[in-house]
Amino acid sequence: MVNRLRREFACRINDLYEAPVLADFALRLRPQPDHLHRVIATVRSHWWDYQATLPAFDAARDRALAEQQQAYEARNAAYAAFDGTERRDYGEALLTGATGYLGAYLLRELLSDPAGRVTALVRGGDDEAAQARLGRVLAGYFGAAGGATLIGDPRLTVRAGDLRRDGLGLTPTVHGALAEGVRAVFHCAANVNHFGHYAEFHADNVEATRRLLDLAAARRGDPADFHLISTLSVTGKAPEDSFKLVTEYDAVPDTLDENYYVRSKQEAERLVTAARGDLRNASIHRVGNVVFAAEGGPLQLNLRDNAFFRQLAAFVRLGVVPDDSHVWLCHVDRVARAVALLAGAAGLANETHHVENHRRDTLADFVTSAAGMAGAVRAVGFDALLDRLERAIAEPEMDGALAQTLEGFGLYSGRSPQARGRRQELTSERTQALLGRMGFGWPPVPRAGQADMLRAAADLFSR
Repeated sequence: MVNRLRREFACRINDLYEAPVLADFALRLRPQPDHLHRVIATVRSHWWDYQATLPAFDAARDRALAEQQQAYEARNAAYAAFDGTERRDYGEALLTGATGYLGAYLLRELLSDPAGRVTALVRGGDDEAAQARLGRVLAGYFGAAGGATLIGDPRLTVRAGDLRRDGLGLTPTVHGALAEGVRAVFHCAANVNHFGHYAEFHADNVEATRRLLDLAAARRGDPADFHLISTLSVTGKAPEDSFKLVTEYDAVPDTLDENYYVRSKQEAERLVTAARGDLRNASIHRVGNVVFAAEGGPLQLNLRDNAFFRQLAAFVRLGVVPDDSHVWLCHVDRVARAVALLAGAAGLANETHHVENHRRDTLADFVTSAAGMAGAVRAVGFDALLDRLERAIAEPEMDGALAQTLEGFGLYSGRSPQARGRRQELTSERTQALLGRMGFGWPPVPRAGQADMLRAAADLFSR
């Protein structure tokens, strides 16, 4: 509904959440006749201006980033002696978010340590209902036999909990036992929607983190380690008139993001950073674009909610994909392995890691090289992409794909994403080096998973 209104009015999806009464929502609308055509015209003008100044832009960018890269490498020298051979023995770990995509794989990874024990907090009416819910998710990702093996592992305890409630929704006895026995907390649960009420995000992503940090610190003199699974989105927007290399040493920006999900994860990171004064090890694992497992297997169960997947589906529906966009594919099983390796390395404490594939793939190649995509989608320049979006305004069947692309590429702002995005470069070199010393590597693009994802993408906006 909001996307249709945007054709003639200025409004945001969050306006509807913040003003759910129709009369109140209407007061927020500002008439803008022929809005989408004017948006695309403004983006095109901004793109041309960027192209005209590209040589000078690139020269300034190279100079600024080279200097920052040199300083970054100098700081990384402190990790020269790290080899990753000394490992922590956590014994018992507490895991949240085990019913999520990454959380399910992280649970399997933690249980792959024969000496490891895991307590998973899962929403449910009671422990039995929570265990049944987790069992269904594990069977969905690892098959009936694999799921049954995991849920039936005697080293796994499933507790019905609620991260929004004081005491995590546990009885005082159970909460006290966890506070006394857990040696590491892996906080993977999050509200990952990109729209909604801010209060919901704050409750799920900020206050829940605070409660879990309190649990980790409960054992005075011997606190548990804390590992927050965060997102690379917290690094924020690019500067307007300078260039920035975003590294693992950078805290979240002073100005929080307008997107409620990103803002709440930024606030959660601030809590974890502040807790480093009370905990021996409060680490942050910023994860990139999580996609299908490198080892094969089912796609994400709630794939339709995945922003990257929805953008792929939009390009397939439009029949074009930009030739100047890149992706860093982070396979869910490899991300889980990377987090477990970094968390278990005895030589690392109070760190922030960038868990992202070091290999940069072009979005166009990822889409057009997939099985079944030959001739269905063309790689085009940005001008041609804008031409296709402009034609789509008059094609009702393209409404979903058009709105997704305008939103996903930030085109409603009237600015081209390249000029904005290339002012900020994100690096994960230090994290890659640490993982490499522990024998970790990223695989080539698994063609089966790529084909499965593109097949599913072709179906999303065709209904």
